[in-house]
Amino acid sequence: MEILREILLTLHLLGMAIIIGGYFTVIRSPKVMPGMLHGAYLQLVTGLLLMGLAEMGDGEVNHMKLGIKLVVAILVTVFAFIGNKKQKAFAASAPAEGGADVKVANPSATMAHLVVAFAVINVIVAVFIH
Repeated sequence: MEILREILLTLHLLGMAIIIGGYFTVIRSPKVMPGMLHGAYLQLVTGLLLMGLAEMGDGEVNHMKLGIKLVVAILVTVFAFIGNKKQKAFAASAPAEGGADVKVANPSATMAHLVVAFAVINVIVAVFIH
């Protein structure tokens, strides 16, 4: 059971790395990358599985912490989903609009900032709440 927990924890941390790494690759022109959405899905699924393993174990489980992390993880996933949808719509409509000289703000930039901010909040909750 311990090896399963370690594998899930590794995948959970990789999901975080995908979210943060995806954001930093486009930080000059922020947008939600598809990888950020996939990382959010990975984090949510592995987090739920880790929560289930914690409940099955003999140790005491901090339900308040897990509840907060679950709500924040759902928000990260929703923000990534909405941002990805906006980004796809923006990319599909970009060639049809004006010339190449026109600089248009990316509509998924706010969602990209929210995804990363809430992902970092989730890490802070994981580390500092016992």
